[in-house]
Amino acid sequence: MNGLECIPLKAYCGMTGESVEQVKERVSSKLWRIGTQVIKIPGCRDWWVDLTEVNLWVRQYSIPLSDKELGFNLAALDDESPGRTRKKK
Repeated sequence: MNGLECIPLKAYCGMTGESVEQVKERVSSKLWRIGTQVIKIPGCRDWWVDLTEVNLWVRQYSIPLSDKELGFNLAALDDESPGRTRKKK
């Protein structure tokens, strides 16, 4: 981002590929709040989106990846199979 914290809803939709209807559905279902993720400015017809708050919302509701999905093989650390020795320092 160009250091912007809030952008017009249409610009947000253009950047993310989401529709205005999807954003309005989030607001109506109370997933997003007016005054937090979405801002109404007096005298402005378009809503604005607070990117900082949207990022916080995404991270709060994201599904964490498992160790396997991250590429870690934690089972290999516990493997004491024959032929595998650990060197003492």
